Amino acid sequence: MANVDNSRKNKKEQIAVNGRLIMIIMALIVTCITFRLWYIQIVKGDYYNKKSQDNRIRTRRIRALRGIITDRNGEILADNSLAFNLQLIPENIDEIEHVARLLATQVDDLDAETVINIYNKTPYSLYHKPLTLKKNLDPSELARVEARKFELPGILIETEPIREYPYDEICSHIIGYLGFINDQELALPAYLSYARDDLVGRSGIEARYQEYLRGLDGIRQVEVNARGRELSAHTTTPAQAGQNLELTIDIDLQQYAFELLGGEVGSLVAINPENGEILALVSTPSFSNNLFATRISAKDWQTINDDPQHPLQNRPIQGRYAPGSTIKPLIAAVALTDQVITEKTSFTCTGSMTLGQSNFRCWNRYGHGKVDLFRSLAESCDVYYYNLATRMPIDRIAAYGATFGLGKLSGIELQEEKSGLMPCSSWKLKNVHAQWYTGDTISVCIGQGYLTTTPLQVAAMYTVFANRGIYYRPHLVKRGIELPTHSSTDNISSAGGTRVEISEPHMQAIREALWQVVNDKRGTAYKSRITRKGWEMAGKTGTAQVVKQNLEDLKSGEETPWRFRDHAWFAAFAPYNDPKIAIAVLIEHGGHGGSTAAPIAKQAIEFYLDKIKQKTSY
Repeated sequence: MANVDNSRKNKKEQIAVNGRLIMIIMALIVTCITFRLWYIQIVKGDYYNKKSQDNRIRTRRIRALRGIITDRNGEILADNSLAFNLQLIPENIDEIEHVARLLATQVDDLDAETVINIYNKTPYSLYHKPLTLKKNLDPSELARVEARKFELPGILIETEPIREYPYDEICSHIIGYLGFINDQELALPAYLSYARDDLVGRSGIEARYQEYLRGLDGIRQVEVNARGRELSAHTTTPAQAGQNLELTIDIDLQQYAFELLGGEVGSLVAINPENGEILALVSTPSFSNNLFATRISAKDWQTINDDPQHPLQNRPIQGRYAPGSTIKPLIAAVALTDQVITEKTSFTCTGSMTLGQSNFRCWNRYGHGKVDLFRSLAESCDVYYYNLATRMPIDRIAAYGATFGLGKLSGIELQEEKSGLMPCSSWKLKNVHAQWYTGDTISVCIGQGYLTTTPLQVAAMYTVFANRGIYYRPHLVKRGIELPTHSSTDNISSAGGTRVEISEPHMQAIREALWQVVNDKRGTAYKSRITRKGWEMAGKTGTAQVVKQNLEDLKSGEETPWRFRDHAWFAAFAPYNDPKIAIAVLIEHGGHGGSTAAPIAKQAIEFYLDKIKQKTSY
């Protein structure tokens, strides 16, 4: 009996021990759970609350419309259209291989490996953000993706405004093009508000006014389910469109001039001499800036980049050429102003002039005979300007040329502009390490040697002769951009005029000589004269050598290889008595200015004056 009692007693003690152990274990479990709940709810409460919200609410960007660019008459040059972009949200995808393979069968030029690589390279912290796989799906791709969207968890279509250029190649060098922002730019403070897949202006007006044209993106919040499907959405911050911009360009003239240049390599610049407004700025060959509206293909980029005629070069502002005889009116203006000559001063041209041991030839090997100022310009006698060169210091010519805008940036609203070169004695000493000689001045006085200009500078120089002595800064912006802190429109491109150093009688003498270039039977541009009464044109031809050749070795234009032919220039203004347009035409390797460039200028001027007449007749 005693044994039974002891056994029962031991069992009770064991039960009591087990009970205490179970209570201790339960207490520890409750304590751990309580601590974990305290840690999750109190210590990490904000983190997990935000994470739970992120599982339900997603923030999406509302792309802002880029500002519209128009010509002087309100014709749209840069607009926006709607694109559909294919995006991927990594956290909503469990089987990336399946999704990648299916996408590759529905979307052109998108392979499964690319999709998988994008997914694998995405940091975990960015798994909830959309990644762009392809921009601007075509309608068939969009339809295929939408038809299979229930088999594509984590895949969505984002709508985005993209740039559209109605006139494409015609004014690509003015408007410019867009390109994706790069990692180096994203690291800069100025680009803190940009995203990795943003497009920014890379050239032209698009680049110059990027910050004004881009607008401000908005934000919308989207409620999604576990598979990433959007259930509802509402806008928290609306997008603000970029500011519009009106240019001075007349797109009708721009298009007509582009057609006139056709397959030539060259440029045409037309300016309003009354205020410096650029009416046309054409560079050929051109390129399609619509190719850059999304991401330009490698094939298209290689085609453009490898083109030996360099279509991306904006020749009117980047091309630096010897101006040839178009410089002679400026040289004559210096000589008259400094009283080196009078209007009646004459020199005898026998076809060449000897200076020391060098013989400088005139383009007319037989000579022009006795030549005064008027004949020197009308018939473009080189010997006349050789004589002026021996009587004028180069530094004076350089200083005077600067007042006409030569040898420096004009300030046009295009960032790619080149300054050209108006040489002087100190420049040669610094860069060539040699002193300046009279022979160097002789070359400059006929627009050769170290002297280089851009077509824009030549056109701007002739506005001074057109308006009788005022240099206006060439500019492209007609109506300024409305700044966010202002209620009115600010004119960013104030033209401003500067009077050059030349008397009215001397200016009138040069103008009359330029009239004879076109309207006198002996003038080098007589065949391109405008016969319509009141529309008479004044101007100057120019032929700039590309390679030096002896006159005896010269071949006919057709026999000379294209790359060795002279550049053809013509600069002019019209109507003579009341100028409305000044123009400069350059045809690379075009031969003689009178036969190649002048006819193009004539037709462009007639087109513009006829348009003015039609507009004022209503």
